[in-house]
Amino acid sequence: MAFTLEHDILSTGSWQSDVYKWMQNAQLIINELQTVNTEMAARQLTRIVTPATFAIDTNFDIQNSVAFEIEVDGVLKTVASGVNFDTGTTTPIATNAYWACALLSINIDGTTTYVNWGAEAVSEAAAKALLSAVTATGDVVCGYVAVHAKAAQDFVAGTDTLTGGSGGQEAQATTYYNDIKVGATYVASIAASTLTNSTALKLTKG
Repeated sequence: MAFTLEHDILSTGSWQSDVYKWMQNAQLIINELQTVNTEMAARQLTRIVTPATFAIDTNFDIQNSVAFEIEVDGVLKTVASGVNFDTGTTTPIATNAYWACALLSINIDGTTTYVNWGAEAVSEAAAKALLSAVTATGDVVCGYVAVHAKAAQDFVAGTDTLTGGSGGQEAQATTYYNDIKVGATYVASIAASTLTNSTALKLTKG
């Protein structure tokens, strides 16, 4: 008669049953580690190689003021300085003196850029947190911008200038960040790289 591993172990004592359960859980952990390794490898192939530096570009838009490198699927590309990030023409801040943040991303061609606004919030920290629901359009997230609307005013992109520019209602604060650990894609990648079956098992002799 053929016996399974579970039958052979369980027939010799209850503590061997704990060993069998431990072996099952260990296999689950190994499988998850393999998944994590795959996720980490994918993230290493699509990334910022050198950090970007952002600044205002002609009143309403954003530019990278220093050249930087990106990598997409193992292909390297140098992004020249002065590439424009168009902030659009929407109203990211409709409530007077609120904040809004936007993801800054770029395609592997090094010239096609995107600005994806998140929802408005009462503070910069709250606005940054809301970026977790925003998916960048470009291949690589380069950073984000935080805008604080002028006191008693809303903020209309393309009409109201960023801080230091001229036109419309100038934002009372504009801060540029090269932090890439933002956005829905980053949040999802972290969740996918988290072990869920690492239950601690304790062997006890029956």
